[in-house]
Amino acid sequence: MRWDVAVRKVMGAGEHRFELDVAFRSDATRLVLFGPSGAGKTLTLKAIAGLVRPDAGHVRMNGETLLDTTTATATDVPARRRGFGYLFQEYALFPHLDVRRNVAFGRDAGWRNPRRDASGGAVDRWLDALGLRPLAARYPDELSGGQRQRVAIARALVAEPSALLLDEPFAALDAPLRSKLRADLSALQAELALPIILITHDPTDVDAFADEVLAFDAGHAASPIARDSGRDLMKTSARNQLVGTVSAVTIGVVNDEIELALPGGQRIVAVITRDSAASLGLVVGAEAFALVKASSVVVVADMGSARLSARNQLAGSVTSVTPGAVNSEVVIDVGGGLSIAAIVAQDGVRSLGLAPGAPATAIFKASSVIVGVPR
Repeated sequence: MRWDVAVRKVMGAGEHRFELDVAFRSDATRLVLFGPSGAGKTLTLKAIAGLVRPDAGHVRMNGETLLDTTTATATDVPARRRGFGYLFQEYALFPHLDVRRNVAFGRDAGWRNPRRDASGGAVDRWLDALGLRPLAARYPDELSGGQRQRVAIARALVAEPSALLLDEPFAALDAPLRSKLRADLSALQAELALPIILITHDPTDVDAFADEVLAFDAGHAASPIARDSGRDLMKTSARNQLVGTVSAVTIGVVNDEIELALPGGQRIVAVITRDSAASLGLVVGAEAFALVKASSVVVVADMGSARLSARNQLAGSVTSVTPGAVNSEVVIDVGGGLSIAAIVAQDGVRSLGLAPGAPATAIFKASSVIVGVPR
């Protein structure tokens, strides 16, 4: 089992008392801790990293015990020896060190600052890999938000960690930059095949990274979506739940492509990691369901001869249009007793002629699909 965590921690007292009580087990390569601010996500991540000591519990990775308060000789491996790369929300770069020495600090952490000419195979490798070599002599206040994030990632990777722990890695960035760096970080993780735990309160991060999701609320967390409670867990963050049968599995180097046959005869495709596909038991003939956020669905009234990069295109007819203040929810019957909802701007509803009975096609990317299995 990759992650085996059970931690309890009480913070504060009286009206300001907060109790964290979280337990989960997961084989996911990409595990996302999802929920509102103040729900206990960061406290859990710091307990895993060894930056906070729980009142009780255990932390194990790949069978190795890093923390166990229940034995007579309690185990508590120091953070520096747990082998994790930790990316803080604000990146926590040292303002008095240039980029090269900030990265080198991840390799040679200690009381002494790295030398100004700090070098070595690992430092130079990550400066080059993340496009930081031209910025090596700059200081953090001379960098953009995206550049600071890349420096923090390089510093986390230079020590060759066994996993990356990422605390809201995109929260400090503006929207256009978040989109680019999500893609960059996702590609880097896939290339390295390095396990990650990522904290977020943004459903877009879930779409981009999650093999499994832990939903946090007031110090507690549900079971990972892919293991137990996928349908219940995603009700608030994935409007669409399309139940079907695995009709094909295409194995890749890092990710597998899963094709689901829906009851009405149409098919959809999802791309997930090989580890997740294996842990879910996704083989041809297995029952599974796809979770797709309504905000990830684009509606087309007339496909004509258009050719699109999005793999999933479900044809059907509009069953309802529910107007809101700015957008409308459009529901499309795609056959077999299934429907799919999309969020469409009011102008789009009018220009496309979306009304009950009108033909429409729901389009969404394979990368926006989360796959789960029934309990």
